[in-house]
Amino acid sequence: MSDERVKGGVEIQQKKILKLLVADSKITLSQAQSLPTSETMESIIPDIARMASNEDALVSAVANALGRPAFTEIEEGRKALLPDISENFCVYDGIVFLTNPLDQRSIARALSWARQKKSEGLLKQDGDLRIGVIGAAKLDGLRNTDIDDEDEISGDVEAAKQRAGKRIDDMIREAASKDATDIHLQPSQGDRIQVRFRIDGDLRTQRTYPISMHDSVCRVAIETLCNLSLETGTPQDGKFGFDLSGNKKINIRLSSIPVQRGSDKTLKLVLRLLGNNTKLANLDHLDLSDRNKEIFRRLGNLPNGLIALTGPTGSGKTTTQSAILLDAYRNNPDRNYHTIEEPVEIQHEGMTHTECSKHLSFADALRALLRQDPDVIYVGEMRDKATADLGYSAAMTGHLVLTTIHTNNAHESIGRLERMDIPADIIAANTAAFAAQRLVRRLCSDCKVSYRLKDDHKHAALYGSNQIFGGTTEVVLYKANPKGCSTCGHESGGMRGRAGIVEILEFTPDIQEAILAGVSPAILRRESIANGTFLDLWDDGLRLVKAGITSFQELEARLRPYMTDRVVGTRPGSGAAIQATGHASAPGLRHQPQL
Repeated sequence: MSDERVKGGVEIQQKKILKLLVADSKITLSQAQSLPTSETMESIIPDIARMASNEDALVSAVANALGRPAFTEIEEGRKALLPDISENFCVYDGIVFLTNPLDQRSIARALSWARQKKSEGLLKQDGDLRIGVIGAAKLDGLRNTDIDDEDEISGDVEAAKQRAGKRIDDMIREAASKDATDIHLQPSQGDRIQVRFRIDGDLRTQRTYPISMHDSVCRVAIETLCNLSLETGTPQDGKFGFDLSGNKKINIRLSSIPVQRGSDKTLKLVLRLLGNNTKLANLDHLDLSDRNKEIFRRLGNLPNGLIALTGPTGSGKTTTQSAILLDAYRNNPDRNYHTIEEPVEIQHEGMTHTECSKHLSFADALRALLRQDPDVIYVGEMRDKATADLGYSAAMTGHLVLTTIHTNNAHESIGRLERMDIPADIIAANTAAFAAQRLVRRLCSDCKVSYRLKDDHKHAALYGSNQIFGGTTEVVLYKANPKGCSTCGHESGGMRGRAGIVEILEFTPDIQEAILAGVSPAILRRESIANGTFLDLWDDGLRLVKAGITSFQELEARLRPYMTDRVVGTRPGSGAAIQATGHASAPGLRHQPQL
């Protein structure tokens, strides 16, 4: 068959599926028209899946376009037959359900496996096997549906280890498919172990398994995967690599700690998934404002200086730093880029990475790296005087240094470094910027509820005067539907995914003068917010509220109260905040609106 005919068949099939999704209002006509024709027949469904976020709708559209049955659910008392975890199909009711029924090689493997099972009497003997469609998440759900397998955990030790290994494998795959950052295996006071995933910052219980399996799970995780000796009385840390697919591998960091269960001791395990969602390590994918994106892009291309991100654990600092590094590398690949981390979370082409441990501190690694002619250095955390001294020495001698500091906001980083005995003049002269970051949950676009700001009297009174709303409360905003929907999940509270909010304190001459004059960072912050020269986390968060991406309630759950750094009776741009408190105004600060 000619290439033209093959390409024409691909285009026809792709358009048929897209037309059904448009008719179902799951994608827009412009989205459908903007999607290029897939290269091959088997790539049609993966290409469309990247655009259509609703998996059930995609499965329905594919099933209708191909005239195939779509998997719905398993009847009570029945089971689906599941092959090895690496395969993308299952067999149920005499039908081979595939996640990609346009992939002929998958079909051939599935039919061969299913017919082999039929010969063993595991399938109905009557009727021909048929092809159906199933979503990847639903297939993962079938693999991970908890079974009370007391009969399966009995027997020899090797069989128990195999069952435990498969359970760990399945949990990691499911967690990765849901963009979870951590897996918690938490003993309860009963006879079950809770399996909880941290998704969008919240811990959600997924299932349980019998406590009698937990010893085997711990042994496989610690001894087999991490290659450590199992210690039930002391905490342990380990790591291992995990192949999600033929072209995607993630790293898992494991932590164990003894916990008490009645009169017995067992282990609680936490597995952190590192580098699972590397697509976010891109300045264009972080939902940054145009202003903040331009600042980060400019900072990443500076020849020298120190840039520090601050925020709590899990606030996305590493992802943002990676995005800045990658953007800088794309713009200027002729520099030597090196990261020092604990652990290394995301590995980048064109860069080298050093992992710290109890035998290699940040300071020792940085001291050695400075003899390796680096240009751009990322230090995972500036936690002590030795590392801070070396970081600023590098910034002073022509290197660009990126790092993180644990403080609540950008201005508090000044005081944190001063408490590490870094002189104020060194901080003022060699810092390029401090930035604080938080992650807030997104409203589900399919079930969020609209309302007018003026009808929410409490929030209109508190936030309505912020410059982001332009002085009007007529704006239409959104809040979460607590019941959720099929897209975000009914346990999600109407939220799906996360977005970052950022505040950036650039060290302009005005800021440098204020620091050298000994102005308190807290006073400097309050005056800068009042006169409009600094946009804080609340300002950036309210930008997302106005855009319908998040809600007031979500910002209130993640940030200090709105009025913490604002003075009653003043408004942004008035320049009166510090005088209202009776303190001296920071010298040199001038009104420079940044919106």
